[in-house]
Amino acid sequence: MKAFSFEYKRGTTIIHKLDPRSKFIYTILFTALTVYFVNPLILFLVFLSSVPMVIIAGIGKRWLRSIRGSLFFIAFIFIFNLVGNFWTTGSIADAIIMSISMSLRFIALISIFSAFFLTTSPEDLTQSMVQLKIPYDYALTFNMAMRFVPTLSREAQIIMDAQRSRGLELEKGNIFQRVKNYIPVLIPLIISSFRRAELVADAMESRAFGANKRRTSLYVLTMDRRDLLFISCSLAAFLAILSLKIMLGIQ
Repeated sequence: MKAFSFEYKRGTTIIHKLDPRSKFIYTILFTALTVYFVNPLILFLVFLSSVPMVIIAGIGKRWLRSIRGSLFFIAFIFIFNLVGNFWTTGSIADAIIMSISMSLRFIALISIFSAFFLTTSPEDLTQSMVQLKIPYDYALTFNMAMRFVPTLSREAQIIMDAQRSRGLELEKGNIFQRVKNYIPVLIPLIISSFRRAELVADAMESRAFGANKRRTSLYVLTMDRRDLLFISCSLAAFLAILSLKIMLGIQ
């Protein structure tokens, strides 16, 4: 239940101080690489591209927690692709290579987005989206959704611990029984989510949200030399990896 809980904590590192738009450019470029390539080596290089950011930002423990929390999905992707590719190709070697590629693709995506959200303030992200001419309503909705993910993750863990203390065995039985065991967890979580959404709606209404269409900002984000250098390095790395297809024919 702790997978994808990209909870931001304020930091003072260079990565934290970068403009969200520059980090977003990196995220878009390397996400495109994960979708474009299927070679395991290239996907591993894309995964490694986020490691320097993680080290400089000092978010290694939370980054590893995101990877570790995704192990169930990684194992599912590997097994699903292994069975599916072996069924269609009949070659176990090709099936294993493709399964590794798909698993690495997922790990690379988790790593890239983890590095982005763990080092980007939700307020700065919303402001950057507004400055990119995205309507404020959409920017705020995206921001609130991302901020609720770690909250719901913590609340789900609390409910699971409470149900275990009452004798509920979540890991007991086959896969269908396990899904059924999670019903006493999902129902309270859904009810709590609706209550939380209602509280947020009442708070926004009490503050007359949407009454004035013309909004002003307390501060405006600006890019400096660090952002331009980061974008240049990201673009150079993107082109270098992309050139491998032209020079070596790697898919």
